[in-house]
Amino acid sequence: MMVGAFYNPHLGAELAAASTIDHLAMADPPAAGDRHWPAIKQRYTLLLHDYLGQLSEPLDDRAIERARSLAGLYDSPWVAEHFQCLHTEDGTYNLNYVFPPLYTEEFLARFVANANALKARLDQPLVMENIPGFFDVRASQMPEPIWLRRFLDATGTGFLLDLPHVWLEAHYRGLAPQAWLAEFPLEHVVEVHVAGVEQDRDLEGPWIAPTAPSDAMLDFMVHALTRCPGAKAVTFDAFSPSLTADVLFASVDRIRAAL
Repeated sequence: MMVGAFYNPHLGAELAAASTIDHLAMADPPAAGDRHWPAIKQRYTLLLHDYLGQLSEPLDDRAIERARSLAGLYDSPWVAEHFQCLHTEDGTYNLNYVFPPLYTEEFLARFVANANALKARLDQPLVMENIPGFFDVRASQMPEPIWLRRFLDATGTGFLLDLPHVWLEAHYRGLAPQAWLAEFPLEHVVEVHVAGVEQDRDLEGPWIAPTAPSDAMLDFMVHALTRCPGAKAVTFDAFSPSLTADVLFASVDRIRAAL
């Protein structure tokens, strides 16, 4: 089981010298002036976790070639994207990246078709990450776990299980996290994300934060991994200019110790 984190360029010097991290997830391409990038590329297994496109619409050739180029640059063992909707169909409005798709037959058909088209153009396997839902959308026609299972069965893609997203959904639904997790297609999991959760002033409730995962979150991770037989990596999911090296390394060490 690989244990890693996201590449935070402001911590490049510390990460280039580290010996306790197996992999780094790349949320952005390396900047041209990043003097630590050559050492990072040589030192780590790198996972492509950039925004590739909104799979409710077909990706154009430019987006697909960008994905292929980045996957080749990183020599990524798999390519990750979110089940996210960023913009309206006509492009008039942009939404927050954590806005999930509608869990309908129409959106399922769109995501399946467009993910299959992307998969056919990649040289690496595609994995998809679940998105947290702060509220239920009445237009949805089925629960999220059923929608995800049908998507994964139809495409053969892997599942990137974001545990804080599951925990947050359970919290706002008044459910036990373990019970909600049991509904998800865990047999498809390739990678697991773990992160800190803190009180959000705007939401007046908990949300993901660039802080260390709690003991309860690590216990949830251990519980989840016993049900994810195909998981190959656990990633500390924190990508923020406010993240400190102490928090990043301590979080990775605690994840490894918990495993």
